[in-house]
Amino acid sequence: MKTIGEISAETLKAAMEAPGAAVLQKGRNLTVRTTLRLADGTDAEVVIKRFPPPSPLRICLNAVRGVKGKAMRSYLASKHLFDRNRDSTPEPICAVESGTPKAPGESWFVSRYAHDMVSFKKKLIDLYAANGPCPDLMRLLQVVAESCARMHDSGFMHRDLGNQNIMLTYDGGRSDPKVLFIDLNRSRTYNGPLSTPRRARDISRIDLPSDLLRVFLLMYWRGAVPPEPFLRRERLCRRAYAFHCATRKLRHPLRRSTPDPEGEYPPPRDIWIWDPRSEQAISTLRKKDRHKLQSVSRVTAPLSAILRKGTMYEKNRRYFKSISFERPVLSFAERVFVSLSADPDRLDKELLWLANLGCIGVHVRMYAHDPVEVTDFKKHAVRRLKSLNYAVAISLVQDRRTAKDPGEWFEFCDGVLHDIHKEVIWVEYLHAVNRVKWGIWSFDELEAMLAVIPALASKYEDVTFIGPSVIDFEWDYLAAALARFPADANIGALSAHLYVDRRGAPESYQGHFNAIGKLQLYRAMALSTGNFQDHLIVSEFNWPLQNTREWSPVGSPYVSPGPRHNDPSVSEKDAAAYTMRYIFLGLCSGLADSMVFWSLAAHGFGLVDPGAKPDAEWRGRAAFKALRFFFRLFKHGHYTKAILTGEKEAWAFQFVSGEGDNILVAWSSAKPGKHQPMPQIPFKHTKVYNMCGEETLLSSHLDPEPIYIT
Repeated sequence: MKTIGEISAETLKAAMEAPGAAVLQKGRNLTVRTTLRLADGTDAEVVIKRFPPPSPLRICLNAVRGVKGKAMRSYLASKHLFDRNRDSTPEPICAVESGTPKAPGESWFVSRYAHDMVSFKKKLIDLYAANGPCPDLMRLLQVVAESCARMHDSGFMHRDLGNQNIMLTYDGGRSDPKVLFIDLNRSRTYNGPLSTPRRARDISRIDLPSDLLRVFLLMYWRGAVPPEPFLRRERLCRRAYAFHCATRKLRHPLRRSTPDPEGEYPPPRDIWIWDPRSEQAISTLRKKDRHKLQSVSRVTAPLSAILRKGTMYEKNRRYFKSISFERPVLSFAERVFVSLSADPDRLDKELLWLANLGCIGVHVRMYAHDPVEVTDFKKHAVRRLKSLNYAVAISLVQDRRTAKDPGEWFEFCDGVLHDIHKEVIWVEYLHAVNRVKWGIWSFDELEAMLAVIPALASKYEDVTFIGPSVIDFEWDYLAAALARFPADANIGALSAHLYVDRRGAPESYQGHFNAIGKLQLYRAMALSTGNFQDHLIVSEFNWPLQNTREWSPVGSPYVSPGPRHNDPSVSEKDAAAYTMRYIFLGLCSGLADSMVFWSLAAHGFGLVDPGAKPDAEWRGRAAFKALRFFFRLFKHGHYTKAILTGEKEAWAFQFVSGEGDNILVAWSSAKPGKHQPMPQIPFKHTKVYNMCGEETLLSSHLDPEPIYIT
């Protein structure tokens, strides 16, 4: 018998069978938590891992390679790692091997027990089950990735770095866990930091959805882009390990598999993570992996729908093109809604800023993933807004759980509408249905959720439903979604989260379409769908703001250090100008009946910047000031006619205020440095205001920021 330490095999066997011993892991490598009397006479809580006798083949391989037994290897590796970084593995106590070198028997490895310990795997399973939240998940990945990097920098290669062998201890109530590496019997040590191939091989056993893995690798390389040789090697090793796991039954046909007591990861499609910073669900899979899990109908259904109705769409699009900007628009400012979170910890502050803004229409999202108490508070907020004489609209937003179960979705919708259906002017049904991160993975799932509408409509006859809330300009998906609506579902308006591709000015083209062209096509599609009324509501738009990191919808969930490339974010000043121009284009054209800005207060995209920390001072951005002046100027005002509609990239529209005064709004969408002359003003004017309501002088040329002439 070979022993490191002064504890015998008999002592360990007795400790493992003692009344207070707890089995941590069953199977071939039995692992037990128990109390053990140490050589110095003190009692300690320890973990004893028992290894079975090696097979004859393994004995020969170990002899040829000069490798010690598993228990001894575990002890020596733990001692090496513990001596260099005491916080990287539980303290090793001893190793005991029975038998002879030619006929080894059972062996034991003993380490000190670490309290409040949970595996990385179990923590991930718990976070997935709780829908995150994303900041907690990102912090966990950061801590684990940095610990792996430090281990590799010290010249230690784990060689079985699965999530189950990465332990987290929250001893002392610490917020960030201490990371401990266990099961070190396969490890190797080197004189310097690990080479790139060895790092890649070790990391390749980390199990994460592909986009979370991308983030993890960025964190591992301290925010730098991982070297391409590392990425190639990591992909190769990951595929090899996947093959190794898939063929385990062939290699060990008699070995019985036992369920993991920690549980199993949910299927990739069912991992749904909420990010409160950017106020959206995040994509946990990379684009190619999302496509692999989608049905072929994602391609065939839009194509089929376009073939059936494409001619009608084009005919109606031409009609709306001919009448755009030709008709007056009454109650102009009342058509612009502003969303607010209505969360319990910020509603009062939002109401103060809302009153200062002066808007009339307010929009609130009701999330299926919210706890019941939060949903109840939001219902209270809707009733409170109604009592303050706001026109209130709501959106019913699904998650993956309700997307899988239309019955649960109906219960959620019914629970919301039962209490507040009389307080709202319209209800948007579903959210961003063409983005799988919001929970809907196929047209079959979409159709099952749409089938709930008739039952809700018959129960709440006074509710105006709008949908299907396709995000961005994906009109092919919209065509297929419209074909899935039940024939007996009467929809009050087509809704769209039309973000103008988030690439800048609304007048810019995406393919053959600028904002006006997109609105014309969407309006044509509404007119071409029998159970839709001829109305269009742009139910969500904004621009992501520069330097807002993870709080921006294009920065979430993680922003690595260094410059960003091809970043669609814009400055606060440009966002304000684009917002006002988009509102004037959408409403003056008569194509959009209403437009909803998302949202009042958000660090990454809101009219108001609440800051990145809970106690930060709120600050009105340029867009807030611009919209505040817009509501003040156009309250009870009407659009009367167009003066310029993009000729030489100049735009000018005439209005009449509630007091009967003429107002001209004008701007240029030309590139910087290319000036367009000021158009002739068709009425006698006395004052000129800039976008934010500050009085200014009349210039000889138009600028990107709209001006108001009265």
